[in-house]
Amino acid sequence: MSGERASSLPIGTVDPSGAAADPAPTTPPVPPVPAEPRSPIDLRLVAVTPDKAHLVMEDSAGQQFRVPLDQRLATALREVAPRDRTRTSAQLEIALESQLSPREIQARIRSGQDLEEVSRAAGISPDRVERYASPVVAEREHIVEQAQRTPGRRAGSGSAPALLDLVQARLTEQKASAEATEWDAWRGDDEPRWTVRLSYLAAGRNRSASWTFDPRGRVLSAADDEARWLVDDTGSERDEDLPPAVVRRLASVPAGAEPAAETATTGPDQSVPDEVYDREADDAREAARRQEIAAAKTNRRPPVPSFDDIMFGPRRRS
Repeated sequence: MSGERASSLPIGTVDPSGAAADPAPTTPPVPPVPAEPRSPIDLRLVAVTPDKAHLVMEDSAGQQFRVPLDQRLATALREVAPRDRTRTSAQLEIALESQLSPREIQARIRSGQDLEEVSRAAGISPDRVERYASPVVAEREHIVEQAQRTPGRRAGSGSAPALLDLVQARLTEQKASAEATEWDAWRGDDEPRWTVRLSYLAAGRNRSASWTFDPRGRVLSAADDEARWLVDDTGSERDEDLPPAVVRRLASVPAGAEPAAETATTGPDQSVPDEVYDREADDAREAARRQEIAAAKTNRRPPVPSFDDIMFGPRRRS
C-alpha cells in the first residue's frame, strides 16, 4: 500500500510513512554527432627541402604542405609496387631530385625539345633524362617513317607517290647534300596533329619544309611554301628563284618638254626593249598634240592631260 501511496505523491516530496518519493528524472546526454568524413586532398610533389628532410607537396589551390622523409614513408613506397621495386625506386629518385616529373620530361621531349634542354630544365644529368626520353624519341622516329610513306600529294591517276619519293626526286635535282638532310617530328600536348619537318642543305643554303600529319587518318598537308614546292609536279620554280620583276621609275615632265626615255631597273645582264616605253610615250605626245589643236580652234586654254592619259594613252569617250 505504501508503494501505491508513494507513487501517487508529487515528485520530490517525502512520504509520511518515511519512504522517499521517486527522484526527479534527468535528461539523458545527447551523443555527439560524428563529423562527416572528408575525402583526402590530392597533392602533387613540388620539390624537396634543401636539407633533404621533407617533401614539399601542393594542392590544386596552390597551398603547400610538408611531408617528412622518414622510414614510414620509405616503407610505404616499397609496398606500393613490390613486384617492380626497381622502377618505383627510380621514379622516386627522379621525383626527389628533378624539377620535372617523368610525365613532364616525356611531354617536353615529345614537343621537340632535346635532352640537353630538358636536362637543364629538370636540373639532372642528360643520362638520367634519357631513361624516360628514349620511348618518346622512338615514337617521334616512328611518326617520321609513317609520314614518309604517306602520299605527298593527290594522285591525278593511279596511286599517289609517297612523300619520301617526291622529296628525294626534288633534292636530287637540287643536288642537295644527303649528309645534311634531316627529318624530325614533334607534337605538343594540346595539339591533335604532328609537325613533320625536313631540313636540308642545297646550293650552299640551309632550307626547311614542314608538313602537318595525322597518323590516325594518314592525312598529310604542306604547312609552308617550301613543302608545297618540294611535292609540286608542275615543274614550277620557287618565287625567290624567279628573275626580279621590272621596276618602272616615273618622273614629272615639265610642260612642253619631251618625255625622256624611262629607266628600268632589271636584274643582271637583263634589259628591257626601248620600244615598250616609246609606244606609250608616243601615244601620250599624240594625245597632247590633238588637245592643243582642238583648243586652238576654240580659243580655249588646252587642258592638262591626266596621269592615266600620259601613262596609258587617251581613253575613248563615247
